[in-house]
Amino acid sequence: MKLLRLPICAALVLALVPAPAIAEREGRDDMTVLGYVEDVHVGKLGLEMKGKLDTGADSSSVYGRDVKVYKKSGKDDWVTFRLRGKNGRTVRYDQDVRRFALIKLKTGGTIRRPVIHLPICVGGVRGLAEVNLADREDFEYDILIGREFLASRVLVDSASTFIADDECNVSERD
Repeated sequence: MKLLRLPICAALVLALVPAPAIAEREGRDDMTVLGYVEDVHVGKLGLEMKGKLDTGADSSSVYGRDVKVYKKSGKDDWVTFRLRGKNGRTVRYDQDVRRFALIKLKTGGTIRRPVIHLPICVGGVRGLAEVNLADREDFEYDILIGREFLASRVLVDSASTFIADDECNVSERD
């Protein structure tokens, strides 16, 4: 008799497990499915960069060139930097630093990076992203989009690249 209880209990437990998973999937119909590599439009001018959508990264990161942090009016931290698009076009930025992030290095130790807010658009999905400025010279992608931006907006198909249907038209940007 005890042997019969085990399969029955296991069946009941398994019957209950999918319920939260089904509820969790509800409401995702309006999410956009994108590949793990897509064209990303950065800033109000929509500078186009090839980016990696990385669900393993908490935050987003962009290759900032000539990064210089300074004090504005003697108290607030500001940063000046350049971004280069995939067509070679360069845009210079000068904006306030939201905070500084300590990033763990693969080689050990940490590095302090300025974090800013940048408007980005990928596959028609727009938003303000918190982005740290990094030296990504040794990386294939100049911008990495992390979970903070992707969550509740984008599902990433890790087997696909450049599958975005919707574009980020200049006239539609804020």
